[in-house]
Amino acid sequence: MGQGSNFRRRLKVFTVALTIYLDYKTIQKKDKWITVDKRNDLWEKAHERNANRLLSAIIELEGLWVKLGQYLSTRADVLPDAYIQLLKQLQDSLPPRPLSEVYQTIEKELGKPKSEIFTDFDETPLATASIAQVHRSRLKDGRDVVVKVQHKGIKDVILQDLKNARTIVEWIAWAEPQFDFSPVIDEWCNEAPRELDFNIEAENTRKVARNLNYRSRQSDSSTANYVDVLIPEVIQSAEKVLVLEYMDGVRLNDKAALEALGVDKQGLVESITRAYAHQIYIDGFFNGDPHPGNFLVSKEPPFRPVLLDFGLTKSISSNMKQALAKMFLASAEELF
Repeated sequence: MGQGSNFRRRLKVFTVALTIYLDYKTIQKKDKWITVDKRNDLWEKAHERNANRLLSAIIELEGLWVKLGQYLSTRADVLPDAYIQLLKQLQDSLPPRPLSEVYQTIEKELGKPKSEIFTDFDETPLATASIAQVHRSRLKDGRDVVVKVQHKGIKDVILQDLKNARTIVEWIAWAEPQFDFSPVIDEWCNEAPRELDFNIEAENTRKVARNLNYRSRQSDSSTANYVDVLIPEVIQSAEKVLVLEYMDGVRLNDKAALEALGVDKQGLVESITRAYAHQIYIDGFFNGDPHPGNFLVSKEPPFRPVLLDFGLTKSISSNMKQALAKMFLASAEELF
């Protein structure tokens, strides 16, 4: 990515951020001179207007901003509903990258042309995300797989986006000291670059599968701490290409498909909760990016959740596990 592109991205980011900030500052001034009914309407329209500005900018810029938007779409405890409803769109697939670019990356990373590795390669991606896109394929030995291919040049984009995001956070903290999000951006700066190495994601996937004893006990529900989920097997990995076992399923937030299959939604939620409780409270190693796009539900009974995308994981100490467990129990027992 050239310097001109860097400059245009930075200009776009700062222009949108400043526009949204000034809009809200204007609303704050008007707020003092109007009735309560008009005040609520004024703020709702402002939230909707600025949520649309933010969504449009994210769709245009892609890169890190898509991941940020996906994260924000899960934070109904922080953001107004207008933002949540609009940013949910980012959990769906983005426009795909050219196939020529995909094939070039596969050959460079795996050391062979696509035709020598796969007998079939679906040209239409199953999904396109901020960092990579995923294609269904079939290996020479007949196994059905998915191939996750990193977008060309995305590393430079992500690193530049992190710099821009940090500048905005620092500016907000200076202008509005009560809104200091420095710890959040520090975490993003530490973790986001690790997602760009699919070898790390491959090892994370294997580790979670081992921790949950997925392969060794998937048919033995009597095992202590049994977790009834599916995790794709890692077939092959390189820095920018990841080949995984294909698992057929429907999206976690596809209500119509879940209804048609007759999925027990309560049981589904309990299975996912149990899987995350195991990762956090027992293993101390968990998927740190659990938005709906990172789950599927298998199409065959008992309709088990499929855990996907272990690019972002976190480890916590035994002391932290115990502290979290005590906090959760205290809250559940209304002693918090």
